[in-house]
Amino acid sequence: MVDATKNDHAAKPLPFSWSWGLPLAILFSTNFMSGVVPQTIIPMMMSGSFFWMGLACVLNARRCRRRHCYYSGPVFIAGGAGVLLVGFEIVSIGADGLIIVVWGTLVLALLTYLTEPIFGKYVN
Repeated sequence: MVDATKNDHAAKPLPFSWSWGLPLAILFSTNFMSGVVPQTIIPMMMSGSFFWMGLACVLNARRCRRRHCYYSGPVFIAGGAGVLLVGFEIVSIGADGLIIVVWGTLVLALLTYLTEPIFGKYVN
C-alpha cells in the first residue's frame, strides 16, 4: 500500500488543487459570469471542468488504484456530457436543468467516498 499512497494525487494538497480544486473554482465561478461572457461559453466551461476532474480521477485510479476514483471518474465524465446536453438544450429537463445536472454530479461524486470506509481506500 505504500506505493498506492505515494502515487495518490487525491491525497496530496498540490496535485489535488490542480486536479480538482482549480476545475471546481472554475465551475463555481460560472455562477457570476452571466452577462459578462457569452451564454454559450458557460456550459462549455462547466462541462470542461467536469471532464477535467473526470480525467484526473481516471488517471488517479490507474496510477494508485484509489477506490472512489474508479466511480467518480465516470460520474464526472457523464456529468460533463449531461451539462453539454442540457446547456445547449439538446435535452430539456426544465428551467433548472443545468443546476440539477451540476449538483447531481457533485453529490454523486461525493457519495463515491462512502465506498472507501466500507471496502477500503485502495483496490487490491
